[in-house]
Amino acid sequence: MMMNELKFFEEPKVEFGYSQSAEDPREGLTLFGPYSKSSGEIRIGIVGTLNGINAYKSFAAEINKPVFTQSAGRPFFPGFSTVFGLNWPTGPEVTLKLSENDIENSLNTKNSHERTYKLVSLYLATVQKYLETEEGRIDLWYIVIPHQIWLTCRPKSTTGRATISAKYIREHRSGQKSLFPEDDEEIESFAKMYDADSDFHDQMKARFLSEKIQTPIQIMLEDTLLFNAKDGSPYNDDMKAHLLWTQCTSVFYKLGHLPWKLYNVRNDVCYIGLVFKTTQGGQGRTGFACCAAQMFLDSGDGMVFRGNIGPWRSEDEKTYHLNAKSAQELIEIAVEAYKDNTGVFPKELFIHGKAHFSDEEWAGFSQAISRCTDTNLVGVTINEIDGFRLYKNSPSSKCKYGILRGLALQVDERNGYLWTKGFIPSTETSNHLEVARPLKISISRGKCDIDTVMRDILCLTKLNYNACIYGDGLPVTLRFSDKIGNILTALTDVNWRARQFKYYI
Repeated sequence: MMMNELKFFEEPKVEFGYSQSAEDPREGLTLFGPYSKSSGEIRIGIVGTLNGINAYKSFAAEINKPVFTQSAGRPFFPGFSTVFGLNWPTGPEVTLKLSENDIENSLNTKNSHERTYKLVSLYLATVQKYLETEEGRIDLWYIVIPHQIWLTCRPKSTTGRATISAKYIREHRSGQKSLFPEDDEEIESFAKMYDADSDFHDQMKARFLSEKIQTPIQIMLEDTLLFNAKDGSPYNDDMKAHLLWTQCTSVFYKLGHLPWKLYNVRNDVCYIGLVFKTTQGGQGRTGFACCAAQMFLDSGDGMVFRGNIGPWRSEDEKTYHLNAKSAQELIEIAVEAYKDNTGVFPKELFIHGKAHFSDEEWAGFSQAISRCTDTNLVGVTINEIDGFRLYKNSPSSKCKYGILRGLALQVDERNGYLWTKGFIPSTETSNHLEVARPLKISISRGKCDIDTVMRDILCLTKLNYNACIYGDGLPVTLRFSDKIGNILTALTDVNWRARQFKYYI
């Protein structure tokens, strides 16, 4: 590629059943089936109110039916069993009914942290009670919530005064115990509530993980299961098909199967995305941040590793950097996990981040692969930028669309711009709603051809198993950074271990 010259990268293909490939995951799944073959019946447990249970049953009754669409950008949905080869029964294996009065009483709690914690506890305790008394195996829990929980259990939801003041909690944790032990227990229980994130989704995911429940969960709104938008308006067939594609692909992946994998990908390559998230501030850790790594194999499957919590925020309070020890420990865990999965160390290890890697950080990363004598370590920074756009110079009124997805501009040997959003000829539409912003890609550490780096990043936009779409705007290494960071910091002082990526999406 000549410098300062536009180049077009062909759309990466993904692989499906029978070693066949296609550009569009929906087309490939329809024609060839998923990459991982499976059979049998899904055992689903449902937790919700009577309305939620009925909404799920209504949704399950539609899951195996075809839905025909009007738009090439929203391909028709053939039905779950037809595509994935599994039977999704109309009735769940287990139904756990919650009292609407219990939900309403918790919703009436004024403080948002207490409100969210009580509601999550209600759902979680119901599942735990079942697991303690029953032996039947569940493949997936559907957590169905009323619209009111979504409205009132988010960080920006209205909140009232806490039941116990922060002063009492600080005194309790400083060692000033009450004369009555039961008071200490009550204060500590409230402390856990206030330390936890007030977002229902993130706290639910975090508490399932912390309780070591091995079954993935799917959190859904009652309205969504009825094919209604959050404002109550019904979905048209295009949106209905889109929801079904997304739900079915996500569930298939959470069951432990790969819907598709990258096609003709370079072997023995490992991609790691760094995640930083400011903690909730509990236990005297105000201003601290949690670091984690999202590791993806060349197959496309991934794992999440939580690193140390520390004062990683830089002085400008806009970027985060690890010290050498924490950087080394985090990458060592990821590299060992890669070897456990593949039997070998990676030949190439790409670390993706949003900020330039510091000298101390890079020294830790380098030390982590000191035993991997043949591993090429490369640090890549990726950011979607605002100040630079491309426009088509076409006076023709017939030219209704913007630039193509896959365009790239190399600035020099270590920097370039990549348009992962743009017009897609095969779907006759764009995967964005405005003039596309490019990804600014820089090889900040190590050595690699910038052309190869940008091709890999375009490939990694095809691995969003949480949404069955043609291609994403961000590579999977960074696509879920905020979501995973929110879950990892939803609880304080939890000893997280490495878990598969499917538990976080």
